[in-house]
Amino acid sequence: MTTNITENLDHYKKLYAEVLIKIGVNLQPGESLYISTELAHREMISLITDAAYKAGARFVEVNWNFEPLTKSRLLNCNPEYLGFVPEYEIARHQQMVDEGWARLALTGDEFPDLLDDVDPGLIQTTRLARAKALKFYRKAQMGNEIAWCVAGIPTEAWASKALPELAEESIEAAVDELWAIILRASRVDQPDPVAAWQAHDDTLTTVTRFMAQKEIRSLRFLDETPGPNGKPTTDLRIGLTDAPQWLAASAIKPDGTRFMPNMPTEETFTTPHNQRTDGWVRTSKPTFPIGRKVDGATFHFEAGELVDYSADIGADVLEKFFEISGTKRLGEVALVDNRSPINQTGRLFYDILFDENAVSHIAFGKAYPEGIVGGNGMSEDDLEEAGVNESDAHVDFMIGTRTMSVIGICADGSEVKIMQNGQFTTAVTGA
Repeated sequence: MTTNITENLDHYKKLYAEVLIKIGVNLQPGESLYISTELAHREMISLITDAAYKAGARFVEVNWNFEPLTKSRLLNCNPEYLGFVPEYEIARHQQMVDEGWARLALTGDEFPDLLDDVDPGLIQTTRLARAKALKFYRKAQMGNEIAWCVAGIPTEAWASKALPELAEESIEAAVDELWAIILRASRVDQPDPVAAWQAHDDTLTTVTRFMAQKEIRSLRFLDETPGPNGKPTTDLRIGLTDAPQWLAASAIKPDGTRFMPNMPTEETFTTPHNQRTDGWVRTSKPTFPIGRKVDGATFHFEAGELVDYSADIGADVLEKFFEISGTKRLGEVALVDNRSPINQTGRLFYDILFDENAVSHIAFGKAYPEGIVGGNGMSEDDLEEAGVNESDAHVDFMIGTRTMSVIGICADGSEVKIMQNGQFTTAVTGA
């Protein structure tokens, strides 16, 4: 446990609020801010709102989520109404795009397992209807037309799942320790968080430069640990687009404003070609498509398309998820060194923001246009022709292990070792 953080937690919470505003969304004077959050986060929302107005915010809008109300609708509403999305919801999101509102999404469930007994088909109906109605907003966010940031706020329920042995002794101590982990991972404990984030951004950018210089055109993920069939657990080749652009911590709006989409972040990622993935892979951590747990999943691809899958837990959830158009092809591939401070905690966080920044991962569904050179300025037809995947969903699945290698295949056909035993090679980092 980090004593200096937990003993001065109120101070670090205020500093965290400032970091989220000044570095996360990098809110500019006169801009408005949209926050999506849980009722359990209300203490931090007050601090974040204070920080936003002090930074010159024009207006702060908070969208509160209370999962028992979501469950009530799913179980008690007439099924034919579950696809309803109010027009005012569409209108306000259009205004936020038109006026360039920044977006701060806070994770940390108050009721993490509440929907476990709900039919995943019902959950999918409501989520897919909302995704389709607000597709323009997601496009603006993924295209960095607006500044956005996803960050974590502890709750008692989350602390109980991530630190169960500590929570059994004291839930207060578990929450405090989860705070300490989040604050360290977000570099709030550093003397100068802004400088610390700039240095971290530079470190990850070293990887992106290597990928560009070597003209990496495909990646082979290989974990030779034998699976049940005697074959390697993972042997997956992911082909990239003809003009891949590797991305790191920060993103840039069209006006040049730099922001941090994820806090914390340890990944470098790009957009794969949606018809160039072959082989198989087994997940290394659980994930939660449609709000339900999937663990021990195995995926088999041919010519970019998922042709077979299984899961130790959540096969029914995958079945519903893969009914969504575009979800049987990849929209992202990300490399994370398993020396990531998040992974070094030895914890499973049951939260995609943290678990995806622990190990390498892939994402099914919608791709980031910026993962191809000039992508943010391309038409939908041009993106489709370039192999950039389109979907109403985007869900990450962790695949990195301590026994995994990643080999890069260059444009000239030569190969270079990118990762060994889950860690970047010195050829990549220069260290």
